Amino acid sequence: MEALTFGNLRPEDDLMHAVGGDPSHNESMFFNFFDTGKKTGGFVRIGNRANEGHAEMTFCVFLEDGSVLMQWGRIPLEDKNAFRAAGLSFTVVEPARKIAVAFRGQAVRIADPLELVNPGQAMRGNPKVDVDLQLDVSGVGPMIGDRDGSSKDSVIFLDGVGHYQQAIRADGWLQVGEERTPLSARGVRDHSWGPRIWHSIARDRSLWVSFGPQMTVIACKTWLTGAEHADQMGCLIENGNVTPLKDIVIRTRFRSGTYYHNHVLLELTDVNGRRLDLTGDVLRYAPLRHRKEGEETVYLGQAMTHFTCGSMQGLGLSEYFDAESRTAGLIEYSRRGEACVE
Repeated sequence: MEALTFGNLRPEDDLMHAVGGDPSHNESMFFNFFDTGKKTGGFVRIGNRANEGHAEMTFCVFLEDGSVLMQWGRIPLEDKNAFRAAGLSFTVVEPARKIAVAFRGQAVRIADPLELVNPGQAMRGNPKVDVDLQLDVSGVGPMIGDRDGSSKDSVIFLDGVGHYQQAIRADGWLQVGEERTPLSARGVRDHSWGPRIWHSIARDRSLWVSFGPQMTVIACKTWLTGAEHADQMGCLIENGNVTPLKDIVIRTRFRSGTYYHNHVLLELTDVNGRRLDLTGDVLRYAPLRHRKEGEETVYLGQAMTHFTCGSMQGLGLSEYFDAESRTAGLIEYSRRGEACVE
């Protein structure tokens, strides 16, 4: 029988957890999924902030024609024991094995995702469409992480926060208006519970890509505010088996005159000394941001990225998170035409 967890997790960690006393307590689930043949995919997220009385919801799906379906909101939290917000829902069917992801509602179809640099204008100036997303999500390999964030030896780790990730397959459909597209997608899901303060992070690089059942790659580096060195975490999931990464080097080039990443070279070394080089070219880029009064704005570049590794190729998500004070340095790299090595 295959292992359902890797680390100190239990299958029931797929379910909801008790709300802690920290005002910023957040329990969230996130799924990224890409159908390489259809050149379609993106991510969906719900974050329940029970102590603040609301849920955060994001729906972002890139379409083959280059457009993006976008919806987000901060909605009054009706049930702290469920992931359900503004038409988006995640339902655990079988812990550690199967989850149903569904969205029924309206999203804005934005012809050029770069319009999201001015989100209000982009959301008001593009048409709303009826959307129905139905995905049967299955784990491909175990849930990987730490249930209380107490062991920095964990492969997937957040200090003081329960957290895990899992390679997934997602089968179903996406219907936009009257047009329904079957999806057979691969990706990664994330579940965390505990304190969450967006502005405690100075920068973050999270890259997820599946090359099919033979390999999924998770590679993340995070610099907390004031920290000189990055925390890094990641692994390879190969036919259900997990191999942690020992070292992650990210070389990034940016679109000229911007902090928008458009080319990535990942140099990975696993704990057995094996070296893998992945090349990623950004196909679609959505410049998102997070604002809070009295805090520095943070920018989240979400990009559908085509990765190659030897003879393997596939679509994945490259997510770049930068505090506003960091972006000037990235723009300078872009103007010089140089790669930023992190």
